[in-house]
Amino acid sequence: MDESCCTVSRIDTFHDGIVFSNRPVELEEKVTLKILQDDQKWHGGLRVGFTWEDPHLQSGDLPPFACPNLVLQGKTCASVLPDDYLAEGTTISFWVDSQGCVFCSTSLGAEGSFLFGGVSVKSPLWAVVDVYGRTRAVQLLGKQLQARTICSEESPVEDCMVCFASEASTMMFPCHHTGFCSVCSVKIFKASGRCPLCREKVEKILRISLLVENEGPPSGSGKPEGIHSLR
Repeated sequence: MDESCCTVSRIDTFHDGIVFSNRPVELEEKVTLKILQDDQKWHGGLRVGFTWEDPHLQSGDLPPFACPNLVLQGKTCASVLPDDYLAEGTTISFWVDSQGCVFCSTSLGAEGSFLFGGVSVKSPLWAVVDVYGRTRAVQLLGKQLQARTICSEESPVEDCMVCFASEASTMMFPCHHTGFCSVCSVKIFKASGRCPLCREKVEKILRISLLVENEGPPSGSGKPEGIHSLR
C-alpha cells in the first residue's frame, strides 16, 4: 500500500491481498477503483464485497482469500468479478442497495450489473477488496475513501476517520468503537449522541492514552482520572 493508502499492490503470491475501506460506506455509495496491473500468469481475478464486521475490531491474521475463506467466517459477502472486467486500465464501481444486493458498473460499458445479494444492511458496512490472481494492483479513486489493512504488525497510530487530519485518540463508551480524534468525538456527541459506527448511545468519550495507562476501559460506573462523562 502506498503512502496515500489509495494504491494497493500484491508482490509475491496470487493471494493475501485483502484490504478494507477506511470507513463505513453508505447504501448506494459507489466504491470506485481502477485496475493498474493485470498479471496473466495467474488465473482468477479481483474480488469485491462488503463486511458488516468492523475491520478495526478484527483480530489475528486475515485468511488468504476473501472467497471462500473470509465469507465462510460470516459477516462478509463477496464475489469474483467477471474476467471481462479485469483488463488493465478498467475502472470499476460497486455498491450495495437497501435490499442488500450488490451491483457494479465499469468503464467497458457494464451498467448496474447484478453481482450478488445477501449483504446485511442493518449494521455499518465496510467495502472489501481482494487483490487476487490476475489483478496485481488497484487504485481506489476519489478523495473520500482510502484502503486499510489488518495485520498483527500494523501501527496502532491511525488518523481520525471523520476529519483524516488528526490522530484517532478516543473511544466511544460503552460500545468501545475507536477511530476518532477528540474534536470530532465531541462534535459527534453534541450532534447525535450516538456512535456513528454502531448507532449505540454514547455515555462517555474516553481518551485512549489514559486507557493504556489504566490497562483498559472502565467496567462499571467508576472512571480513571481524566476520563470524562459527557452526559
